Amino acid sequence: MNIILGPPGTGKTTYLLNKVEEYLQKGVAPDRIGYFGFTRRAASEAIDRACDKFKLHRRDLPFFRTLHSLAFMQMGINQNQIMTSDKYSEIGDWLKIGGFFGSNQPVDQGPYKDFGYGDKFLEIINIARIQQQPLRQVYNASTVPLKTDWARVDYVDRGLKAWKDRYHLFDYTDMLEQFCYRELAPKLEVVFIDEAQDLSPLQWKMVRLLQANCKEIFVAGDDDQAIFRYAGADVDYFIGLEGSVTVLDQSYRIPALHHTLSQKVIQRVVNRRPKQFNPRDENGFVHWHRHSEEVNMADGDWLLLSRTTRGAKQIEEEVRRRGHLYIYNGSKSIDGKVLEAVRLWENLRSGGSLTAEQVRTVYSQMLLGTQVEYGHKTFSKGQSDQRYGMQELLDFHGLLHSLPWDEGLGKISDTDKRYIKACLRKGESLTEEPRIRISTIHSAKGAQANNVMLLTDTMRRSYSMWRKFENEHLDEARVFYVGLTRALQHLHLIHPMYSRGYQIPA
Repeated sequence: MNIILGPPGTGKTTYLLNKVEEYLQKGVAPDRIGYFGFTRRAASEAIDRACDKFKLHRRDLPFFRTLHSLAFMQMGINQNQIMTSDKYSEIGDWLKIGGFFGSNQPVDQGPYKDFGYGDKFLEIINIARIQQQPLRQVYNASTVPLKTDWARVDYVDRGLKAWKDRYHLFDYTDMLEQFCYRELAPKLEVVFIDEAQDLSPLQWKMVRLLQANCKEIFVAGDDDQAIFRYAGADVDYFIGLEGSVTVLDQSYRIPALHHTLSQKVIQRVVNRRPKQFNPRDENGFVHWHRHSEEVNMADGDWLLLSRTTRGAKQIEEEVRRRGHLYIYNGSKSIDGKVLEAVRLWENLRSGGSLTAEQVRTVYSQMLLGTQVEYGHKTFSKGQSDQRYGMQELLDFHGLLHSLPWDEGLGKISDTDKRYIKACLRKGESLTEEPRIRISTIHSAKGAQANNVMLLTDTMRRSYSMWRKFENEHLDEARVFYVGLTRALQHLHLIHPMYSRGYQIPA
């Protein structure tokens, strides 16, 4: 086994793809190479970069995917057999516990997606399965106030199994279990496993099957960035792997000051793979602030991080008050189509012209009958290269006014209008992607920015509010290590705004 240790910013994916290239040059067919990422994002990035680098199509690389996707493909089932939120609701009704299951079921990313408040029974059941532990043992270890409800947990577990068996349905953990039980590992020349520190015991069982069915295997990850133990990840298994070890020893992201600070934090973890690596040849900047309001975000790209969802939402409220556009949890603060309509409308009012498609974008934000008459959309029949000015739209294509955007685009809410005006006053671009991203640390692993702001507030219990961890303080060190290693230039640290905070050395 080849073990690749990739500290933050050391180009782990690039290293693995270079190894892929070596095998292609040796004559190994692309469909005999397996590259399996922990998340869809990692797998998608790998296949996109491989297709670009090697001039291949996605169909040429059928085994570049997540482990869940591999299990789905090898089982030969269809999408209609996958558990969905609606199916969970049906099960709840059948079990006479309707409304118990929420809408946040892990239907597309396996057991690592957060559950809703009412789904703790399902979380206990799923954790037991991916950790391959008895359900009663996991239940007894929990601190959720359900100690008198073991019978109900057992009832839900048996009911789920019966329902899925009756209708031949599978959740993503079922797929992993079936892959292992039926030994469905494809025969490949070489296998690459990325983000291995996040794999659960059940996924490690898959890896062992893949290893037994290939000639060479590369397992890559960084135990210092193992922050998903609460969701079932088995970082200790990764730490205990035996084989040839390669440490990627040059970070292309972390400046020297950030490196020194983050190393002080991660060295609090005793059971880890020691690894020496060099920072960038720049000092970088570390700033301490009493409150996030002291941080000027007017220019540059930013990644704003919090240990908790509560903190991330507070950051979002503050950024919105300041009048900045942003992305939070993958969603833009204002729909891009709305911003495009504002930009196009003001361009039209300034004497510009629009294509038919652009006119449709503007009209979509107007009120039917009072601002535009959709019965006069003859512009949609025009040539693709034809353009329309304000007067032509007023005379022939249903437009009823030429008011400023905040009066003329009637479908935009007053709240959003005030927010957009504030963004325009701050000089925010309506055409480019928002330069500010807001995230929890767990959702930001792999992300980076020139400027990073990190809240040091933490929770009373650092991970799940209902499960016990002997190494809780060590896992917390890993979480903040990830947060401290996202910045390319400026790292802004915010003293705890509440009573509890993680102690980061000065």
